[in-house]
Amino acid sequence: MLENEAHRPPEGAFNTGIIDWGCNGSTGAKEVDTMLEKAGIPWGSAIAWTTKKLGIKQCSSCNARQKILDNVAEVGWIETLKQIKETF
Repeated sequence: MLENEAHRPPEGAFNTGIIDWGCNGSTGAKEVDTMLEKAGIPWGSAIAWTTKKLGIKQCSSCNARQKILDNVAEVGWIETLKQIKETF
């Protein structure tokens, strides 16, 4: 892959439900959930912090999604995804 080129999964690849957050492919979404929870950082705030550091400005829809993701622990992932879908 060239620098600044978008990542494209290989042909025939499918989503296994595990997110490869680490270089060795061993960190899954549940582990990331646990790490953020231990640090006291909600998902929405973690994403907002990251995008801000990358220079991506937050629009009103981004702000709404941040608030929705910050409440995932209270409402669960299914309800969170339903709410996020409504912001597009």
